[in-house]
Amino acid sequence: MTQKLSDPSSGSSITIKLIVITLLVLGLLVLTIPLFFIIDERENRREEVTREISSKWGLDQTVIGPIISVPYHVEVSNHSNGRTRTTRETRYLHILPDNLEINGTVIPETRYRGIYESVVYKSRLSISGKFLSPDWDRTRVLQENILKEKAWLTIGISDVRGIRENSKIIFDGKELETLPGLPTQEVISTGVMAMIDLSEINASSEFLIDMHLDGSSTLAFSPIGKTTSVSVDSPWSSPSFDGAFLPLGKELNENGFKANWKVLHLNRAIPQSWTGSAPKGDDSEDWKKDRQVEPAKSLSGPKNILGDSAFGIRFYLPTDVYQKTNRMAKYAILFLGFAFAAFFFSEILQKARVHPIQYLLVGFAILIFYLLLLSLSEQFGFDLAYWVSTGGVIFLISGYAQAILRSQRLGLTVGVVLALLYGYLYVILQLENFALLMGSLGLFATLATAMYFTRKIDWYALRLNSPSTPNQSD
Repeated sequence: MTQKLSDPSSGSSITIKLIVITLLVLGLLVLTIPLFFIIDERENRREEVTREISSKWGLDQTVIGPIISVPYHVEVSNHSNGRTRTTRETRYLHILPDNLEINGTVIPETRYRGIYESVVYKSRLSISGKFLSPDWDRTRVLQENILKEKAWLTIGISDVRGIRENSKIIFDGKELETLPGLPTQEVISTGVMAMIDLSEINASSEFLIDMHLDGSSTLAFSPIGKTTSVSVDSPWSSPSFDGAFLPLGKELNENGFKANWKVLHLNRAIPQSWTGSAPKGDDSEDWKKDRQVEPAKSLSGPKNILGDSAFGIRFYLPTDVYQKTNRMAKYAILFLGFAFAAFFFSEILQKARVHPIQYLLVGFAILIFYLLLLSLSEQFGFDLAYWVSTGGVIFLISGYAQAILRSQRLGLTVGVVLALLYGYLYVILQLENFALLMGSLGLFATLATAMYFTRKIDWYALRLNSPSTPNQSD
């Protein structure tokens, strides 16, 4: 018995068609580049509106303090042209509290401007602790040159426009008057202050500060106490804990969250007292490198160690339509590949020719899905927009497939394939931590299915738009 060999060129039309399909997919992927620019442009517009709302309500807030600053005089001699001139300069000793405890309640709310939304909040902070007796020897000047009666207490606030009510400050059992402005900006550039008299204080002094502070998106604290304890509760159910330190404990549910931090002075490179400016953030690179700590640049605050050590909460909107649409657009090659594969196998099964122009129209329909998703998400939210866009595109493509393939069954099959793909990718979007795993398993299952159903096809003997040529024997 002899077996007739198939003509080697009999599969050339399939090979050419596969090459054309591949080129079409690559060309359509190039068209996704402007799509990413559109997503970025809309996201930047959202950020502009958010900044506009925040500028009128209150920006991201970082609370630093309280800090005691004490002025003192020093004699400075300058030698010029053989002559010595002595001048008196005022310098400052800055003292941090021995322990600092902050208890806060934060009530966020969503503000709208057109189709855009932004998170703002109202907070009430109770700040308490104590200062030890000042170490006057650190200044290395005579006691009479230290202006103890002109010291002040500083509370650093990133945006003082967020203060809605007068802050109540009690120091050493006395209520102090809260004043705007700072005598020096060596350590903190913005905030409020209260004058204190240290001339008759030789022991530790307790303080209590009651503050109402409004802000946007982020509320952070700097661990300036020798021991700093912070506890915050809020009805916001989707917080992000950010900064140099994560909370030691947290409770999170649909009714809100409660988190607490505890930071020791050994955990940050800030001395308990110093003279002059605080160390700059750039001067502390060796400290950060040794401890593998990145500065909390996403948080507001001064550009020194006080700001770099800040930690806190970011109140973000969990339905970020731009981030999700961007992630969906990265799967464009899968949508194009699956859709074109469905049409290609339909050609083989139905023996109906599908022109490259028709493939191109199907590709355009898939790309339009992302524009529909983006525009509808801004109006109605991501979930509803996703299913409306998916339904429209599947109805369009399956109806088109039924017309060009002349088969209601094949048109329905194409629609089912796309529905499974869109549904599976929606599940992947919801499972951020398992997205790569689920995607890999899905691709493996799809490849295994395709290999199973095409295992008996004789690709060399198969030609498009003609009966298949089986192996023949004599």
